[in-house]
Amino acid sequence: MFADGQKIVLFKDMGMQLSNVSWTDIEQFWVDKKSNHRLNQTHVQDGPLFGRSMLEEFSKGKPSLVFGEPYRSFDNDRFMARLPRPPYLLMDRVLAIEPPQWSLKPDGWITCEVDIDPDAWYFRSNQIPQLPYCILNEIALQPCGFLAAYMGSVLKSKKDLRFRNLGGKVNIHQDVLPEACTLTVRSRLTQVSEVSDMLLEAFEFQVLKQGVTVYQGETNFGFFTREALAAQKGIRDNDLPDGYPWAAATGSDKPYKILTDKPPMAPDDQQTVPLRDWAMPANALRMIDQIDVFDPQGGPHGLGYVRASKEVDPGEWFFKAHFFQDPVCPGSLGLESLYQLLKFIALPRWSDARDGRWSMACNNAHAWTYRGQILPENKVVQIEAIVTRIQDEPEPAIFVDGLLSVDGLVIYKMEKFGLILKRGK
Repeated sequence: MFADGQKIVLFKDMGMQLSNVSWTDIEQFWVDKKSNHRLNQTHVQDGPLFGRSMLEEFSKGKPSLVFGEPYRSFDNDRFMARLPRPPYLLMDRVLAIEPPQWSLKPDGWITCEVDIDPDAWYFRSNQIPQLPYCILNEIALQPCGFLAAYMGSVLKSKKDLRFRNLGGKVNIHQDVLPEACTLTVRSRLTQVSEVSDMLLEAFEFQVLKQGVTVYQGETNFGFFTREALAAQKGIRDNDLPDGYPWAAATGSDKPYKILTDKPPMAPDDQQTVPLRDWAMPANALRMIDQIDVFDPQGGPHGLGYVRASKEVDPGEWFFKAHFFQDPVCPGSLGLESLYQLLKFIALPRWSDARDGRWSMACNNAHAWTYRGQILPENKVVQIEAIVTRIQDEPEPAIFVDGLLSVDGLVIYKMEKFGLILKRGK
């Protein structure tokens, strides 16, 4: 400190600590500040940057009406990757976008919201008081796709490009229960690279409820030509888990258990019935038809092995919703099928499960890798899970690794997925 040019005080190692606030609180403060500034600049103080009607327009209409003139050719003449259509469109509004439009560079957040309705089809179909994984995951990933379109990703190639998720490393911090609330999703591009007509993009994301993190992680996507997708060879042999395949043929064509159909049969079906197979959701959400093999002492760890299958029905609702002009089964529904196997394995072990509720294992880092797609012309999907860890205390929990195959080709790898039984809740 100086007084009239003279040094009068010397400070050393001085510091300041900010208490009772998190990094999320601080980041959200600046997001709100920038959002307000952006809204004031664009004279839309009375609403979001993009509302539900605009998001639906992008999912099935004319992209130029949403993003502007550079996308005019994609209105009628060219193909463009879209958001899913309802009932799998899980964005309601875009509040703020920090990166400049048409600039495909890392950094800068997009902030979106989705309203949770306790009477929504996915709660009725899950038949367990919890937001299904396939919905939570899509809530997190869809803003990444919107941001990729806003930045002009498909303009990098003169060829028509499909948009596919390639993998993710994520953590669930708390369940979302069937109550009216709004989830905030923040996503940003962290890396982008171009190889010929292929474009690879990495993102990080946060899903928050009233400022508290529910789900967060990182994920990567690719833009590919139709020919490049058709040439995919699945998960490479050297990336498959040790000891795969885990079970030989059973010697019988008879499945271990055929699951009972129950409504709602599709998202728009208003019928429901009392629970029968308590661990399994209704058909609108169920991603397995039958349990082919169940061995409680099977698998390389001797803790359990299960294999299930599902016949591909080209008329199912998710092919119509995901995506416009590019029907493909959502990867999030493949992950959901693994959770359904987890419930099937766990139910006979803990006979008091009906007195509690299932919860996805929180603060448990898990990951997935996609190297293929399920198309309407495919025939059969198989899902396999090996139990890697079981605990009885402090809460019953089970953890698995899994693989998903389509017509014999392994295309999904899933690691460290977990399920917890919360008793009396």
